[in-house]
Amino acid sequence: MMGETKTVELVTGTLDLEVAKGPPIDEMCDFAARANPKRGFLIVSKVLGRHMPARPKQMRATMRQLAEGISQQLPEPILFLGMAETATALGQGLFSAYQQMTGQSLVYLQTSRQRMPGASVLTSFEEGHSHATSHMVQIARPNLETTIAKARSLVIVDDESSTGNTFLAAAEAMVAVMPALETIETVCITDWSDGAYLASMPKPARAVSLLAGRMKWTKGAEHKAAPLPSGSNEAGAAPASAMKSRGGITMTDIATRPFASARKGERVLVLGDGEHSYEALRIAEDIERQGGIAAVQCITRSPALLGHAMQSVSHFDDAYGSGAPCYLYNILSHQPERIIIASEKLGNQRMKALEALQELGADIPVELYECRYEGGN
Repeated sequence: MMGETKTVELVTGTLDLEVAKGPPIDEMCDFAARANPKRGFLIVSKVLGRHMPARPKQMRATMRQLAEGISQQLPEPILFLGMAETATALGQGLFSAYQQMTGQSLVYLQTSRQRMPGASVLTSFEEGHSHATSHMVQIARPNLETTIAKARSLVIVDDESSTGNTFLAAAEAMVAVMPALETIETVCITDWSDGAYLASMPKPARAVSLLAGRMKWTKGAEHKAAPLPSGSNEAGAAPASAMKSRGGITMTDIATRPFASARKGERVLVLGDGEHSYEALRIAEDIERQGGIAAVQCITRSPALLGHAMQSVSHFDDAYGSGAPCYLYNILSHQPERIIIASEKLGNQRMKALEALQELGADIPVELYECRYEGGN
């Protein structure tokens, strides 16, 4: 809704928003206060399937719409880079949609905070405002390093952009290992940067988003933010059978896992675990094909305060062994009759989910699916 303005009062400060293009703000996102001294606000997407439940068709429609906004004549080879942890499902979904639309030669990578066995670190960069600042870009197949060095186009995918500084940090890290790079496209659902970062990008760049505008953040004078918990930026270890997208893929990751049967009309919440979120969408789609009513959310490292978009918060351990605290918000918003957790590394996720439900007075069965990725793609 062009020209729409909105003011959001949080305990940490005030957000003033102005839309230049796109749908009404309330259709795309809500807001919350971050438990983070570096940045006091969180843009909470309604269509991403992370902090709030999103229906699988809604998520796929968002991915397709964004893919349609990317130039269809990018010079090949093309590298898609999804940003951990929040945009890993979005990134792989965009990669898949664009591949189907164009048939072009593509590689997909995601940044990660988990070490991948047998992979080498191609590059790394820092996301200054984050609760977990460090991003690793890893390569598990040596032939892909050659392809990336020859890539002429880079598409960087994130869920939202406030200043564009994360896009800029990622681009500067990647251009150092992509000597043939000619052009960059940045893609996100909501972009509040007003394009201010584009002139500083290391190669000619274009921004794609569903909603674009500008924001002003005024930090609250009275709010004293607690320091981030110990371990928030620590790296964990992915198992040998973990998803291949951390090390580079040319076709969509597909897991070996239990089949999620569902009865017609059954309300099922499917939870991704950290960076492992794309398979949660695929499970939710399996459920809806059988007539179930599915929604997707994720266990996440993002620390937020209760209130506004966050109606409940539940605490989890990081299955990857990093020691980073993890959270799940709004576990009952979908009104689930059953919960499925999709993880590439089994831990105490089911026990923690049952504890969270008990604290909220809910008696809902929880299943934990191990998702294994064998071979290469």
